[in-house]
Amino acid sequence: MKKKLVVLILALAMLFTIAACNKSNDSPGADAGSNAGTNAGSNAGTNAGTNAGSNAGSNAGSNAGSNAGSNAPAAPRDPVAVNIGFYQLTNSLDPLTEDLIACFSIVYHVYDRIVTFDPDSNAWIPAVAKSWERVDDVTWKFEINLDYKFQNGDPLTMDDVVYSINRLYDVPKQAEAAGMIDTVSYEGNILTLKCSNSSITSATRILGMVVIVNKAYCEATGDDAFFLRPIGTGPYMVTDFIPNDHVTMELWDGYPFEQPQIDKLNFVLIPETAARYMALETGAMQFVNQLTPFEQAMAEDDPNLTPFTRGSRLVYCLIMNCDKPPFNDVNVRRAVVHAFNSPGFNSLQGGRPEMRATLFNGYDELMHVSSNIPEFNLDKAKAMLEELGYNASNPLKFSLTVNTVSDPGLEMFLSDLKTIGVEMTINVVEFSVYLATEMSGDFDMCYTPQSNRGYHPLTDLDRYNINTFGSRNISRYTSNDRVQEIINTMPFIDDQQQLKAMAVEIADIVGYDVPMLGVSQMVSREAYNNALSGHMVDRNRILDLRNATYTP
Repeated sequence: MKKKLVVLILALAMLFTIAACNKSNDSPGADAGSNAGTNAGSNAGTNAGTNAGSNAGSNAGSNAGSNAGSNAPAAPRDPVAVNIGFYQLTNSLDPLTEDLIACFSIVYHVYDRIVTFDPDSNAWIPAVAKSWERVDDVTWKFEINLDYKFQNGDPLTMDDVVYSINRLYDVPKQAEAAGMIDTVSYEGNILTLKCSNSSITSATRILGMVVIVNKAYCEATGDDAFFLRPIGTGPYMVTDFIPNDHVTMELWDGYPFEQPQIDKLNFVLIPETAARYMALETGAMQFVNQLTPFEQAMAEDDPNLTPFTRGSRLVYCLIMNCDKPPFNDVNVRRAVVHAFNSPGFNSLQGGRPEMRATLFNGYDELMHVSSNIPEFNLDKAKAMLEELGYNASNPLKFSLTVNTVSDPGLEMFLSDLKTIGVEMTINVVEFSVYLATEMSGDFDMCYTPQSNRGYHPLTDLDRYNINTFGSRNISRYTSNDRVQEIINTMPFIDDQQQLKAMAVEIADIVGYDVPMLGVSQMVSREAYNNALSGHMVDRNRILDLRNATYTP
């Protein structure tokens, strides 16, 4: 198997090398200018020498050679290509429907947004909007830069911007964000966004999802315009896409702003961790993600590679369906959480940071780990279940749904449950099936990474909001009226001390009810070739290569 893997990686490397060589050979390089000068000089010198003597011939040859060489066209640089190995790729290039890090990492090179976000502070950064102001509690005005244009040559219009925002209404998964919109209008190049409420998170939630699309192209092309053949205002165009296999993007020469240095980006699916690292080590890839600590240690010992580690806003969670048995019973939920060995689980992940918390992922200023959350205690778990009537003749049975690949820590969880008579089955499903299962509520328990892409800590409140069933409140938690009261109030408060007190209160309530449990924080473990620089991986683990350089 390893021999086949090496052959595959070498074949990939040869493919990219041959492509680069072909590009180089097709170009009139410096040698062409030199040869033109030499040949022209030699011929001119010979002819002049024949007609006017050897000295004249020598001078004429020298002058003709010099002129021919200097007048030759400047040699274009060789195209720069960077290959990125991802552990998971996307079936669609629509960021509103495809909830994958790979999708965002790809399409944010093709599309621009109204504003982008500082990866650490959550501050807005100008993009298509060059400035903005908050007119009142619900109204924002944005000055749109109409110097942008689309990759098919169409100029950016205000109708495109409005269409891009209103498209949230067309995607069921974005119903919650769409519900925060009251009206969208414009006058000249000033866009007015009126939110449906004065929540401090509303505008950020809306703008966090919107990418600028071409209204005319999308209406004429239909779903393919979003899923397979996107046209944006960004610096890269998609030139080849095979779903869940690879995506190739090339620099768009019509981009009206400063051009990136890298001409081509190849995103390639390499699901096996060892294979991704080997592709990096052999030079077939220049950047790979989702490595283990073992591969990162190897990268540290390689003078050509740099490992990169950073905490993210992504939290792995156990989510129990509170809408149906057995997890509609809070005591069953608490007993099962007692049976979950968080330290042991995370030790199997290379020492992933333990969370065992309910709010708020990635934000230390509001994080509160409640003492109400059950600690690991198998004896306590068994005793609680026996009190509920579960025993050898009536065992607790449920299934755990997992996306694509089972985590080794889950096998340990299954083994621990078995020792106290609980029968859990692990159901591994393909990503699209998993999403459908999650949205429909057709599961007992699921294990899933949850991120905060709303770019504000209070968006984590939606995990317990009765108005966000399926999309964010995956557990369908409705058990406490006070929780909903806090959720309805908290986004309208600016005082940080009051927010902290309310965060503690809600965390203590849901810490007791445990509809879900954050068990560990995902750590970004990437590595890249030292010739690559200027790239960025934000706290949502999205890769940005717009400002990167590669000098092999």
